[in-house]
Amino acid sequence: MRRSTVLLSLLSMALFVVGVSLVERVQRDAGSIAAMQKLQESTRARYAQAIQQISTIQDSLNAIAIDDATAMRITRLDAERRLSPTQGDEVLARVAELRAGIQRTRERIESLESSLKHSNGQIAGLGKLVKQLKQNLAAKEEMVAQLNGQVASLETHVTELNSTVDQANTRIAEQSDTLEQRRRELGTIYYAIGSKHDLMKNGVVEARGGVLGLGKTLGPTGNLDASVFQPVDTDQETVIPIAATKAHVLTPQPRQSYSIQSVNGRLELHILDAQAFRQVRRLVIVTA
Repeated sequence: MRRSTVLLSLLSMALFVVGVSLVERVQRDAGSIAAMQKLQESTRARYAQAIQQISTIQDSLNAIAIDDATAMRITRLDAERRLSPTQGDEVLARVAELRAGIQRTRERIESLESSLKHSNGQIAGLGKLVKQLKQNLAAKEEMVAQLNGQVASLETHVTELNSTVDQANTRIAEQSDTLEQRRRELGTIYYAIGSKHDLMKNGVVEARGGVLGLGKTLGPTGNLDASVFQPVDTDQETVIPIAATKAHVLTPQPRQSYSIQSVNGRLELHILDAQAFRQVRRLVIVTA
């Protein structure tokens, strides 16, 4: 009887130990399951975040594209070899926008790669997608580099064209000055107005012919003294005022090329045919 009691006590203690061990094991297993579930949830969250990042990056890559207007403008400019300031600003702004988009996309890919590395390999199967994103980005970078090269080439050519235009404008201005100077030379005559006495005193006219001082005629001497004659551009001015009530032209200008008119009590010589009038370069008007 006593022996049976002892055996029953030992069996009870063994069962208790086994029970405690089973409870501890169940608790450990429950903790492991909870940790595994938490890890799975974290992994799913990271996976979803990575997929979202990949989608955002792909959208950014899709946005990095040369639109038809930019491409057509570059083609047209390259064909015409001309880049206006407005068009140049538009193209450069577009290139800057594309480059900024590439930089933002590169930063996002780097952030995604860093996130995947920190996951310790728990997010599998995304490496190939990231590689494809990097390849797409490289293609976009090459596209923008080519576009930037085209713009740089056009800007260089435009600089050369501007230099050529400046030189041409300088030559045109010089030629215009020369032509204007030549026009003034052709259009300008020189005139002297005065009484017979004053004109003879200044050596502009002289009395010729006659006998014993009688019957002499008045004629120009050919004196070209610039202090005596005044210039007039017959292309610009067609009226010469005469401060007298009577006057006549002594030099042989064609009679039909001019007329002497009285205006407000003063005489004026009106040039009617400038080309014919200036066939004689010196004009002498004798007043009385």
